[in-house]
Amino acid sequence: MSGEKGFVSDQMRSGRIVSHGQITDLTNGFKPTNEVTFSIIVIPKANITAGVISAPTDLGIMVSMAMYQDDGFSDYPVYFNTETIALIKEIEADAIPLETYDVYWASGSKVETT
Repeated sequence: MSGEKGFVSDQMRSGRIVSHGQITDLTNGFKPTNEVTFSIIVIPKANITAGVISAPTDLGIMVSMAMYQDDGFSDYPVYFNTETIALIKEIEADAIPLETYDVYWASGSKVETT
């Protein structure tokens, strides 16, 4: 990570969303090519009707990810319909079944993806 701007680091500033997108393929996991951190929102597809998100009956799922200071992957609870507070640097391959869930990422930095 580079680009410290005075006293406030990029990670501290990441509470403000400046870029986002949908994750449509986790075959090789998900990691921005410029190595910025991001958060995710997981929405059960069964809870979306005509663009309206209804409350899920389950609370969330466990997702294998590496956070900002992690050396490897481990499970972390992700609640449905709520942005995670985690500073994620990578999601492991096939960690979320995309046939069941829509997954969106958001970041406080410009994100470059492949």
